[in-house]
Amino acid sequence: MLRTALRNVLAHKARLLMTVLAVMLGVAFVAGTLVFTNTISDAYQKSSQKGYEGVDVAITPDKKDDDSANPGDAPRLSQRLLDQAAKSPGAASAFGVVKGSSALADKKGDLLGSGFSNLAGNYYPGADGKDPRYTMTEGRAPKAAGEVALDSKTAERGHYKAGDSIRVSVDGPVRTEKVVGVFTTDDGTVAAGGTLALYDTATAQKLFGKPGQFDEIDVKAAAGTSQSTLKSSIDKILPEQAKATTAKKLAKDQAKVIEEGMSSMQTAMLVFAGIALFVGIFIIVNTFSMLVAQRTRELALMRAVGATRRQVTRSVLIEATVVGAVAAVVGLAAGVGIGAVLRSALNSTGANVPDGPLIVAPTTVLASVVVGVVVTVLSAWLPGRRAAKIPPVAAMNSVHAAPTTRGLVVRNTIGAILAAAGIALVVAGAGMGGDGEGPMAFGAAVLVIGVFVLTPLLSRPLIAAAGPVLRIFGMPGKLARQNAVRNPRRTAATASALMVGLTLITGMTVIAGSMQKGIDKMAADGLRSDYVVSMGGGSGGSGRPLSPEVSKTLAKLPEVTTISPLRSSPARVAGDSDSLTGVDPKAIKDLVKVDFTEGSFAALGAPRPSSTTRSPTRTTGRSAPPSR
Repeated sequence: MLRTALRNVLAHKARLLMTVLAVMLGVAFVAGTLVFTNTISDAYQKSSQKGYEGVDVAITPDKKDDDSANPGDAPRLSQRLLDQAAKSPGAASAFGVVKGSSALADKKGDLLGSGFSNLAGNYYPGADGKDPRYTMTEGRAPKAAGEVALDSKTAERGHYKAGDSIRVSVDGPVRTEKVVGVFTTDDGTVAAGGTLALYDTATAQKLFGKPGQFDEIDVKAAAGTSQSTLKSSIDKILPEQAKATTAKKLAKDQAKVIEEGMSSMQTAMLVFAGIALFVGIFIIVNTFSMLVAQRTRELALMRAVGATRRQVTRSVLIEATVVGAVAAVVGLAAGVGIGAVLRSALNSTGANVPDGPLIVAPTTVLASVVVGVVVTVLSAWLPGRRAAKIPPVAAMNSVHAAPTTRGLVVRNTIGAILAAAGIALVVAGAGMGGDGEGPMAFGAAVLVIGVFVLTPLLSRPLIAAAGPVLRIFGMPGKLARQNAVRNPRRTAATASALMVGLTLITGMTVIAGSMQKGIDKMAADGLRSDYVVSMGGGSGGSGRPLSPEVSKTLAKLPEVTTISPLRSSPARVAGDSDSLTGVDPKAIKDLVKVDFTEGSFAALGAPRPSSTTRSPTRTTGRSAPPSR
């Protein structure tokens, strides 16, 4: 039986091509997704690790969760702590880090690094006059106000070189700086398409913090001193609300963050791979059903000469295993190519992935082989089981006995019950309001399954409705209609793959469109203003406040009728962390829409009552204005 199964595979290569292609495509999507996500995750992790090469211990502010007296971020680190860290036992050197955001414009005035972070920092020269984090490839480091150095990728995109002038915005107002140097960096954000501008330490502190204060202090260990030993030494000098972390742990934490960020992308892509496999299952089942139908006499003859049902089933499953293994290997190779193409496509969009090899992990190989073989074997099991039931006497017939209508009646009954139950759940969930999402989702799934089961019943009226169109093709159209109606099961099985694919695509399109429309409606309902002005530059710039000069400049424009600046500040309200937003109480009512349950905007800015007449007045709204 084993030799027979292998000979059948080799003797009928063409008819198995459809199955091989179906399995190969599904495996290729799975393998390509795993290769792509593993590759870019590994590249970013290695890039982030390079950023800690000159650091052994990092000192950062540490905000305690139970510190209810001081809401907001922890205080920055002082110059005194930097000097103490540099003199700690086991420390070779220390440098202060200032972090911020700085929007850079290209020579046409457009934002560089749009959609990514626009980072900024300080160049902190050591005893040799160099900052170990950055390597100057052109010009020199910034030394005074009005000077800036750009990372090489940003300089290349903006066509800047040392000596050029560049327009910069840190808090709104545009200033013109002189590009004095170009440097290289291993920063992962820059590698992903962001920008990095460096200022001298004094200027960076003035722009992004306070003079003499840092966001981080990096310490390098002396020869022969381990990171843990240096950390223990630095722990002794740390003030309150400051912590020391080894570079090894920082790199590990960064790798974990990157891995978590990649997981959502991987999950989304694997969903599409699963859809491809799900649709492929129908193709595989149809292919093996046709193979079994073509070999009815052959299988029945094998039963007549002594083969058992189990042997016949095993023969079909062996064929499926061989086909699945071949398709899995080919799909894995195709998946590696897909991963490489996706990486190149990502680079072509401007999101430059750090250099690194393609990662084909053992789990990727194992997943590809398992998925290919298991999916094929499970899909072929039903046709194989059906083949085993062929009685030996069928070998003397040209065609095996056609199935009775009893199976169709049972199938249609089950399908009708499932469809009715699905409709009832959807209707019931729709009447439950916000609590009916679960029943509606479950009802929709049951309804779809019911429709699939009812496909043979639905095929006859649908084919009859298509009759006028088929008449256009003459005799071929008439034969096609009669063949489709003659065997509803076969017609339903053939149409199932396409039907499932279209159902999933239509469903996802409707969900995505509904979500987008819902989000747009929420934003439009809560906002009456025509424009919202905020800092650009993605995650690096959107959190920074605008300068008060921006509001004053906009208010002077003749086209502007109403304007309100918004400024948020962390606060502790009733013992819980919260934030307070300051607005113009006279203008805000014309710019946002808030449904009040108590009070109104009129209470904002009103004089506080005296201590003898003070009353607990509170202005609350059902929705808060956008923090812009």
